[in-house]
Amino acid sequence: MGVGKSTIGRLLASRLERKFIDTDTRIEELTEKTIPQIFAQEGEACFRELESQLVKELARQEKLVIATGGGMVVNPVNAALLKQNGVFIYLVADPAVIYQRVKSKADRPLLSQANNKLEQIKKLFAVRKEIYENLAEFRVDTGQNTPEKAVELIIAYLQGKGELQYFHNNRPRAGRMPNLPLDVLVDLGNNGYHIYIGQGILKQLVNYLQKLALDADQKIFLITNPTVKNLYSREIAAALLAGNYQVIWGEIPDREEAKSLSEAARLYDLAFAHGLTRHTPVIALGGGVVGDLAGFVAATYLRGLPFIQIPTTLLAQVDSSIGGKVAVNHPQGKNIIGSFYQPKLVLIDPALLNTLGRRELVSGLAEVIKYGVIADAEFFLWLEENLPRVLALEPEALVHVISTSCRIKAEVVQKDEKEKGLRAILNFGHTIGHALEALTEYRIYRHGEAVAIGMTAAAYMAVHTGLLAAEEATRLKKLLGQAGLPTVLPSFISGEDLILAMQRDKKVQAGEIAFVLPVKIGQVEVKRAAPVKWRELMKKV
Repeated sequence: MGVGKSTIGRLLASRLERKFIDTDTRIEELTEKTIPQIFAQEGEACFRELESQLVKELARQEKLVIATGGGMVVNPVNAALLKQNGVFIYLVADPAVIYQRVKSKADRPLLSQANNKLEQIKKLFAVRKEIYENLAEFRVDTGQNTPEKAVELIIAYLQGKGELQYFHNNRPRAGRMPNLPLDVLVDLGNNGYHIYIGQGILKQLVNYLQKLALDADQKIFLITNPTVKNLYSREIAAALLAGNYQVIWGEIPDREEAKSLSEAARLYDLAFAHGLTRHTPVIALGGGVVGDLAGFVAATYLRGLPFIQIPTTLLAQVDSSIGGKVAVNHPQGKNIIGSFYQPKLVLIDPALLNTLGRRELVSGLAEVIKYGVIADAEFFLWLEENLPRVLALEPEALVHVISTSCRIKAEVVQKDEKEKGLRAILNFGHTIGHALEALTEYRIYRHGEAVAIGMTAAAYMAVHTGLLAAEEATRLKKLLGQAGLPTVLPSFISGEDLILAMQRDKKVQAGEIAFVLPVKIGQVEVKRAAPVKWRELMKKV
């Protein structure tokens, strides 16, 4: 209640040329009673039954924008019926904001009898919050955005998702709205931040920096590699100079070995030489290596500088730039020395992928496919049907891939920022993948290639333990192969060597190695066991 569903719903319906339905208003029309009258005369149970009857009718219709009552989707049957034929948009606002909007209104039966309306709002929100978040495909904070801005954000999301099939007179209107990026919020309270996804978004870099209100000293420590610098330095420098920023370039080698303490030390020296302060933002412009190293430097220099990610590879755009893991490698393992340090902002321009080499693009697809396996069977199916469009770099397909991947990772990170439980599912394929990278000294496999091999092996290990149907493992292997990724463990590395490398992984606990194993496409479980068990299973794959 009080988040603006009716106002935003009407505006959205008008923009999309669809019919608007407010379920509370429709029930009042059908019963010729107000909602408070229904509650008072018939009781809440009667009202909920009326809601359920209305849902059955609405779920069979198309081209609607529906504003539901706040309690309607608490009923899982109602939610399931609506989800079959619709997209859930979650409008949220702080309880204090909601209270100011509804405190003087008498048409809220769940509030009217409460002695303390603010506390009642908080209780309702606490009960419903998890349900809303589990249903939501997109979230808009209406305390921070005007109704008009909320509508723009929703339309941008729907266009990127490919859901606007009837945008104008039943004819799709080409292209997305100009200069309106998709917005994915990583909601971590004071550590939260936005991921903005949009074509040409780098031109707005200064605007986003100013919105952060970082109290910056007008210096920017921009860390990148020679390849990316040659491609984008002119554009980035021009944008920052227009905002009166002084750019200090930190250039690192374009290879995995750059994620090292020696390179970090060189960047510390550069920062010290230019007199950087705690207010100097560090911008990572590049792929995963640049992002991990720049984040590590930002987290540790002067005990923490503001950090901004501008990922330029698919792998970084869908995975490594999100979630705050920053680290450097050690000869004994990948990402052994690091921290959790969230960025202030992530800016993603899908157009940057046009300059990406084919092998790097394909490597990034491993992480994309991973998200479908661990959390979203529908997304996995979409990839099976649309992979050629992604490989062809079709803008709409790329936006869908990037935004969906970011949303899934954001949802996981929000629930488990420091990887104490749920976040471990993001490591699907990485236990073997990291071991392969370490054993080959990061010279043979791209990260995504190693992860693809690890995912395939983990899937067939799950088959041999009875967790996963064989045809599901075959689907995964086939999709990885169609993407151009390797799926077979190399013959020149023994299972014993892999196990030894895994035992040095930072996630080993009490001598047990953790494996993420799929139960079905869209769901995985974390299993821990002694090395001997995994050694025997790996012999079978």
